[in-house]
Amino acid sequence: MIRRLRRQFILVAMLSTLAVLTVIIGVLNAANYISMNRKADTMLDLLAENGGMFPAVFMGKEVDFGELEERRVPPDNGKKPGAEKHIKDRNLFSSETPYETRFFSVFSSSDQTFMAYTGRIASVSEEDAVMIARSVIQKYGSKDRYRGNYGNFRYVLSKEETGGYLAVFLDMTQEIKSFRTVLLYSIIISCVGLMAVFFLVWFFSKKVFKPVEESDRKQKQFITDASHELKTPLTIISANVDVLEMESEENEWSKSIKNQVKRMSGLVEQMVTLSRLDESKSLEMNDFSLSDAVLDTAQAYLPVAERNAQEMTLDIPEEIIYKGDEKQIRQMVGLLVENATKYTLPPKGEDKGRILVKLSLKGKKKIITVWNTVEETQIGSKERYFERFYRPDESRNSKQGGSGIGLSIVKSIAEAHKGKVSAESSDGKSIQFEVIL
Repeated sequence: MIRRLRRQFILVAMLSTLAVLTVIIGVLNAANYISMNRKADTMLDLLAENGGMFPAVFMGKEVDFGELEERRVPPDNGKKPGAEKHIKDRNLFSSETPYETRFFSVFSSSDQTFMAYTGRIASVSEEDAVMIARSVIQKYGSKDRYRGNYGNFRYVLSKEETGGYLAVFLDMTQEIKSFRTVLLYSIIISCVGLMAVFFLVWFFSKKVFKPVEESDRKQKQFITDASHELKTPLTIISANVDVLEMESEENEWSKSIKNQVKRMSGLVEQMVTLSRLDESKSLEMNDFSLSDAVLDTAQAYLPVAERNAQEMTLDIPEEIIYKGDEKQIRQMVGLLVENATKYTLPPKGEDKGRILVKLSLKGKKKIITVWNTVEETQIGSKERYFERFYRPDESRNSKQGGSGIGLSIVKSIAEAHKGKVSAESSDGKSIQFEVIL
C-alpha cells in the first residue's frame, strides 16, 4: 500500500511538473511567435504604405520617427481614412534595417498586368515573385486587406483604389530558424529538467516514505502475529465449551459462546488473509477457466439462498479463460456471493429477495457482477463498503453479523490482479457489485 502511494506521489509530482513546464514553454514560445509576426507585420505595413519599398527618408541614416510619421504618407494621397498604420514599436527600426531586410513586392493593375520588385532579395526571381503573387491574389483577392504566410514569407495583400493589388512579401527564413531553435532548445532543456525533477522526487520520496513504510510493516506484522496468537485461546475456549456440553446439556449460554468463538475465528482468518494480501509481492498466475471458478463458487451458495427464501440466478457463459491466481479469484467471488446471501432482502411490496451472479466479457475485460435486492438504501456509489471494518447502518442493525473486512479483501484481490471493483445502487432497491479484471 505504501509503495503504491509512493508511486502515486511520484506520478502526481511528475505530471504537475510536466504541466507547469508545458505551460511555460507554450507561453514563452507563443509570445516569441507573436512578437516575431508583430515585427514582421509592422515592417510590411511600412513597406506597403510606401508602394512596396522603404521610404527615402529611411535610407542610410537614423530617422526621427516623429518626422517619418509626418512625411511618409502625404495628407492628400487619396487613400481611404485609416489606411495608414502607425509604427507601434519604433525600436524595431534603425538605419541598418533596409539593408538587413529581404523582401519583394508585386503590383497588379486592374488589367492583370504584373510588375515585380526583387531588388532586395536574391533567392526569388521576378517570374517567381509574380507566380507567388498570382496565387495569393486568386485565393484572397476578394478581401480589401489580408495578411498571411506563404512558405517562409510573411505577406500583406492590399487592394488599391484603382482596382489593382499590392502584395509585399517579407523573407522570414532567419526568424523562423531562430524560433524553431529556441523551441527545440526549450523542449530539450525542459526534458532534462523533468528528468532531474524525477530523480530528485524519487530520491527524497524514498527518504520521506521510509518511516511510513517501516510503521506500516510493523503494523502488518503485528496484525499477523496477533491473529496467530488469538487462534490458540479461541481453540481452547471452543474445546472447553464442548467438554461443558458433554457434562451438561447444551444451553443458550454455551450456544452463544460457540457462536461468538466462530465469529471471532472468522474475523481472525480474514485479518490474516488481508495481511497476507498486503504483504504479497507476487501471485500464482496461471491460465484457468474463470467460468468454472465463478460457477462452482456461486453454486455452493444455492442451498443458503434457498434456506433464506432468496431467488439466486446464475448467468455464466462457458469457456472464459483468465490468467490469474485461481484460489484468490474463487475466494473473491465467494465473499461477494456470501455478502449477497447475508444482506439480500425483498424490496418493499415484494415477497422474495433476488440475487444475480453474472460473468460477462467487454473487449478483453472480464466482468464479474453480483446484484441483489435490498429493502431500502440510498441511491449512488457505495465505495465506502470496501473500507476496512466499515459497515453501513442497515447491516449493523441486521442479525447477520459480519466484520466489515470481507469486501476489503475483495478490493485487495481485485487490485492485486490489476483490476477495479465498484458498488452502487441505481434505484434504492438493489445494490450491484462489479469487478473488472
